[in-house]
Amino acid sequence: TRTFSIIKPDATRRNLTGAVTKMLEEAGLRVVASKRIQMTREQAEGFYAVHKERPFFGELVDFMISGPVVVQVLEGEDAVKRNRDVMGATNPADADEGTIRKTYAESIEANSVHGSDSDENAKIEIEFFFNEDEIVGCSSRRTMTGLVAAMRRGLVVSRLRRSGRSAIDARDAPRCSIVRIRARSRPVRRGAVRSPARHRCG
Repeated sequence: TRTFSIIKPDATRRNLTGAVTKMLEEAGLRVVASKRIQMTREQAEGFYAVHKERPFFGELVDFMISGPVVVQVLEGEDAVKRNRDVMGATNPADADEGTIRKTYAESIEANSVHGSDSDENAKIEIEFFFNEDEIVGCSSRRTMTGLVAAMRRGLVVSRLRRSGRSAIDARDAPRCSIVRIRARSRPVRRGAVRSPARHRCG
């Protein structure tokens, strides 16, 4: 699964992007998209719109645009919970030892990281900052591998059908590449030995 993360201005100001990312990766999360941006006021207000009626909304927006942030998409088993666990409690004083906020946060507001609190919100927050083609993770790689295999299988089977040969079983097609298939251009003489298709599997 995936979740969304922000490395906040207090952390980027202290050059902690690498240190925070290292803790995320050591917790079993993979960074599948990342970019350093200067959030605009409009972006910050839109992203935190759920808190618009809260008294701290203005200060939160001011803080989030006070310096660069790093927005990231994280991937891993039970990614939302895993990320929340490694971040620690919102108030660093209440956070467990070894968490990001206990280690690096300066205050409740300047607490170094943001993380989605549910799978539903993770999807919304990811789409707020990223297009799908900017995210390259394990699931993307599996999809592409399957697509290539299917295309190769279709090409091999198509060539075999055109040539009238069956030297390669269709089940082996995805892992085989045709070196040469000679199409039958004229009737084969009686008694002639037909040249077999050669293939290489790997």
